[in-house]
Amino acid sequence: MDTATNGAPQNASDTGQTHRYMWVITVQWPTGGGFGNATFSNTVDIPPGASRMGVYMQIFELAKRETRATSLNVLFFALEPDRLAA
Repeated sequence: MDTATNGAPQNASDTGQTHRYMWVITVQWPTGGGFGNATFSNTVDIPPGASRMGVYMQIFELAKRETRATSLNVLFFALEPDRLAA
């Protein structure tokens, strides 16, 4: 599945049947004699039937590209509905 820069499936909104989720990922990677770390967040429109693992892997790959790290440790990950209860 192709992803846009925010980790959303590019064709997710084509059907109009998506649900918006907010995600946060914090990653750490070895660099020189220490570690680098970063936190990324955004929203993603997810179509019905998509798996949590599939979305996680897309977000993980996005973090990997953004950090240009060859290996990452995930310190925190959250994926929750973006809409708050009324």
